[in-house]
Amino acid sequence: MISSRLTFISLLTLLAFMLAPAALDAKRKRRSPPPPLKIVDITTSPVPFAPGHEPMAITVTVELPEKLDQFDLLEVSSLISVPTRRSIRFLVRRQLLDTVVIKGGKPRMTTILLWDGKDQTRKHVSQGTYSYEARAKLMAHEEGFAKAKIVSPLARGTLEVSSSRTLALQAPHLEHVPFVSDETGSDILNEEGTDPGASDTNQPVKTEAAQKGDL
Repeated sequence: MISSRLTFISLLTLLAFMLAPAALDAKRKRRSPPPPLKIVDITTSPVPFAPGHEPMAITVTVELPEKLDQFDLLEVSSLISVPTRRSIRFLVRRQLLDTVVIKGGKPRMTTILLWDGKDQTRKHVSQGTYSYEARAKLMAHEEGFAKAKIVSPLARGTLEVSSSRTLALQAPHLEHVPFVSDETGSDILNEEGTDPGASDTNQPVKTEAAQKGDL
């Protein structure tokens, strides 16, 4: 009888020991503060989209920190990939914080990335579903250069590309793109303002005309 009770108590102790780390992780996640910079909405237009006509406008809405510097820049980028996860196109745009609006007590800003439906070889892509990753960065503008201060969690989703025949049969419309965000906390950079994962953080800021020419 005593042996059975000891065995039962040992099993309970072992079970509690195994479950304790998971419970602690869940508690930590609940306490994690919301990221100060995050993507809250993505839409595309036109839908359906077929290469060879007007470009796809990928409209990204970003929620910004409450305290902003008037000289800061917002950079929004998107990496488009084929189903095999091979990257085929990188889109990026930087803007001054001159179109910030307040919604729900939070400052927000909208950026439009234009994709002409071409891959890295400048050829039109085929009909199908393509993956994308989108990210926002708050940049400090210093002496003609921009350095990343805060990086948002990634937002991931898919983009639908149709054929010209499908485009002729359907009326274009605006569509919200489903996406998931890695909201495990934003990447706040070190004191030097470096971002090891970015290759363009120390590049000169491009003008809007130059940005459009990157498509």
